[in-house]
Amino acid sequence: MVAKPDIHLSKGLFDKLPEIAKNALEAAGVPLTVDASVPEKEFSVVTATVGESQNLAGIITSLRWDWGNLHGDQILRLNWGAVNTKTAVFVAIAEGVPGGPTAGKFIGSAKYTLFNVAPRAGGVDIWVNINWGSDIRIYVDYLVVSLDGFGP
Repeated sequence: MVAKPDIHLSKGLFDKLPEIAKNALEAAGVPLTVDASVPEKEFSVVTATVGESQNLAGIITSLRWDWGNLHGDQILRLNWGAVNTKTAVFVAIAEGVPGGPTAGKFIGSAKYTLFNVAPRAGGVDIWVNINWGSDIRIYVDYLVVSLDGFGP
């Protein structure tokens, strides 16, 4: 069973939401609620409730990838046969210790931010930002859980 979110929005954010988005959510059976307890800010509160126990049991594998020296916004496309659209991919990023991925990662002065993780057939794409003025090493850890056989 895949849980559907229950989206709670402030009145101001609900009013800004395009009608086409409201209709699409309604057609998908996703409840959209104007909630006075949600502060009038540019965000919403999304709650999902799982009706029955849902485990991430499956084949689990991991990889640390050396993406080289980069900075700024980057879309990193890893082609990997272990990943498909029914795969959960968990990602951790950090500055790499010289000497290769087995040398480890560390927290330096640069801020590394992970924005999105998007598994696809044959790989996974991530959007990162390395807030530094010049290229520095980035290592990315991927934890892949195959969910084949789960959900619709």
